Amino acid sequence: MDITVEGIGKKVYTPDEVEINLNFYTRADSYEGALEKGTANVKIFINDILEKMNFNKEIMKTRNFRVYEEKKYDYDKKIYIKLGYAYTQQANIKFDYSMNTIAEFMDMVSKLKNPPKYQLAFNVKDIKRCKDEVLAEAYNKAKDKAEIIAKAAGKELKECVKTDFRPFEERVTSRSSLNSQDMYMGKESSIDGVKYGGVQETIQTIFTPEDVEITETLYCLWITN
Repeated sequence: MDITVEGIGKKVYTPDEVEINLNFYTRADSYEGALEKGTANVKIFINDILEKMNFNKEIMKTRNFRVYEEKKYDYDKKIYIKLGYAYTQQANIKFDYSMNTIAEFMDMVSKLKNPPKYQLAFNVKDIKRCKDEVLAEAYNKAKDKAEIIAKAAGKELKECVKTDFRPFEERVTSRSSLNSQDMYMGKESSIDGVKYGGVQETIQTIFTPEDVEITETLYCLWITN
């Protein structure tokens, strides 16, 4: 007798790593001006943020870098209008999860003259270990189902002779995120007469990231005696 069953493993993990995606943007009248101002803004970020937070500048990895002429289409005149030259650089940094560090980072970035836009994601560092644990759980659940079916049929489960591993919509990051537009505020603000602290104090008070949920699906073919 053959028995084919599906096993679904699911576990949640507390985030232990922060990934910040950065987007630097600068505009100038000339190509040379955009390149000069753009690289200067990135250097300021490295000197005034990363180094002051005791991060090695090597943790910032660049994914994309462009200097190009910006144009806007005028639908009335049916022509492109030149806006100047743009410098863009997309990069990311990763570090161990710490709400104190996150709050310090956001507070310091908010004080820059031309800060990059950014978005924070919360991950687990040892993804392989987590996936292995979830996959083992999926296998055990498939085995439990097969044993129940075999027992109901008056059979004894012998062995698993085939597995089919299919990851569906795999996600290994927390659904929580923060971005720069959410958190631009002064040192202190007041809403309906209630005073709130600046970025560093506020983020530590109101934000706790959701756990990372990992799901694996395994199909197993069992034979019986």
